Amino acid sequence: MNVQAYILSGIVESYVLGLASPEEQAEFEAMVAQHPEVLQARLAFETALEEQAMAAAVAPPAALKEEIRAALFNDTDNKTQVPVVHLQETPVRQMNPWKYVAAASIVLLAGSLIWNVNMLGRNKDLAETVAGKDSQLASANSRIDTMTVDIKKVINPDMKMVVMPGTANAPQAYATIYWDTTSHDVFLAANNLPVPASDKQYQLWAIFQGKPVDLGVFDVKQEKLLIRAKNAQGAEAFAITLEKKGGSAQPEGTMYVLGKL
Repeated sequence: MNVQAYILSGIVESYVLGLASPEEQAEFEAMVAQHPEVLQARLAFETALEEQAMAAAVAPPAALKEEIRAALFNDTDNKTQVPVVHLQETPVRQMNPWKYVAAASIVLLAGSLIWNVNMLGRNKDLAETVAGKDSQLASANSRIDTMTVDIKKVINPDMKMVVMPGTANAPQAYATIYWDTTSHDVFLAANNLPVPASDKQYQLWAIFQGKPVDLGVFDVKQEKLLIRAKNAQGAEAFAITLEKKGGSAQPEGTMYVLGKL
């Protein structure tokens, strides 16, 4: 535990003023026994309280006692003579200086609380900033790891690349198929496809003997470099059409790209 941070946390003030919980009191007493600087901080705070209490003490006016006595015995409204009873004067009990200590402690505690709140606010902002950066770094590392795996797939000697240029319906569009000739795994890179409407979705097809076979639907905006599709064996070509969301059993929408092996 950082002793200096522990002292600055406000526990010294809380302990001396009796505001600490039983658990905090026990922990503080253990820290005092183990760390001389914690004991020194406690003694310094107690001394500061006493000094402020003594400086704030105000003696009552000397004439106050006589004024009170006169008010008690000079009843001008009562004309009846009554026996005078001599009250036995009792010693005046001096005020407990710790009352002043408590008053002074409020001032010190308020200042300490304000300082702690400010520091907590700064620490919270700093912690949130660090957490945000950590999250961004973790996300970036995750994307790098994914891209590294995808790159290894692309450079695999068994991987065959099929470029799918845009059709007349979308001449600027194009995509790339990476087909593993050994495992028949199919990976798609949606290089340049227009963002579809919310109720539409692109669908990949493999062409076998002139017939389209569904290889699955996909979204354009993905963090992955390659999109995994269904396996395809003996494909002659690949195509992408724009279908209703969820896909179709047979191509119904506009074909955007087409590439032959």
